[in-house]
Amino acid sequence: MAIDNVRAARDVTEHLIGLGRTRVAALGAQDSAVSGTAPLRLAGYREALAAHGLPETVVRVERYRRADGAAAMAGLLTGGDRPDAVFCFNDLLALGALRAILSRGLRVPEDIALAGLDDIEDGRYSTPTLTTVAPDKAELARIAVDLLRRRIDGRSGHAPQEVRAGYRLMARESTLGR
Repeated sequence: MAIDNVRAARDVTEHLIGLGRTRVAALGAQDSAVSGTAPLRLAGYREALAAHGLPETVVRVERYRRADGAAAMAGLLTGGDRPDAVFCFNDLLALGALRAILSRGLRVPEDIALAGLDDIEDGRYSTPTLTTVAPDKAELARIAVDLLRRRIDGRSGHAPQEVRAGYRLMARESTLGR
């Protein structure tokens, strides 16, 4: 039970491309053994870039924490061809990346547009506010309760089920400006 991570990553990357960004980096790739969502989000990012003939820049992280986002973004900024947009695989990475961008005197979104995924509360209060993908948490809860009821009632069967909940792209200041 989750959102469609491939589609969500593709949608947020398409949002960045739709703003005219052509050097969109992805921050958060991991080995599939570490995180089940990372390869899915990477696939969505790659689909969007391929559809527009744009090059990819992928930065790996060990964990999805603010410090990892800041360190990865700092490394990305020391390279020769600075991105004009960054899609972080979660909001904690994006908040760390935001700090690294601003600490180098760059502006978000003017110099680098930034987006995350998960819609954590901190992103609604950061400066600038963070563009993100917001999973439909109420739908996720309803699905979880329904699956649990079916299991308790013996109606779930024994085969694994793949259930998807909805999500919304929340375009905020980190991509749209103030």
